[in-house]
Amino acid sequence: MTSSSRPKYCSNCGERLENLNYEEIKKCPKCGIDLLQTASYTTRKTSIVDQLPYKSPGTAALIAFIGGIFGLQGIGHIYVGKVGKGIGILIAGIIIAALLVITIMMGIMGPMMGMGPMMMDPSQMPLIILSFILGIAYFVLWIWQIFNARNLAKKFNESVRTTGKEPW
Repeated sequence: MTSSSRPKYCSNCGERLENLNYEEIKKCPKCGIDLLQTASYTTRKTSIVDQLPYKSPGTAALIAFIGGIFGLQGIGHIYVGKVGKGIGILIAGIIIAALLVITIMMGIMGPMMGMGPMMMDPSQMPLIILSFILGIAYFVLWIWQIFNARNLAKKFNESVRTTGKEPW
């Protein structure tokens, strides 16, 4: 080891090494670690790849899946960095869910207000159809946003890997 590259402190225990004879000492007097071997590790530079941001496609899909269960669709997009798109999906999901709840409540409460027997009223058929359509729309939006968040995470990582910059 040259005098400029030799460590002043032990990288393992922090023992001060300045006053020791470096030509003779190869191990730390306090902890016994090999000073020559650890010196080569401490001068290693980190790769630019280690410093690049990364978005896990699996995490994006999982966040989107769990968020959709709790009515918070679009959270996976926000994780990936597409905040505007995520908020748009979140608002669309909330609107669809609210309309679905309203139509279901109107379908349940309508016959109860008439105080008659709870039988299928033909006038309630449009509400049933609308509830069915809204339910399918919510489910389709939920599944789509899971896969879209996953694909966006992959695109993010590919863009960072090839250009070194975040795509959005």
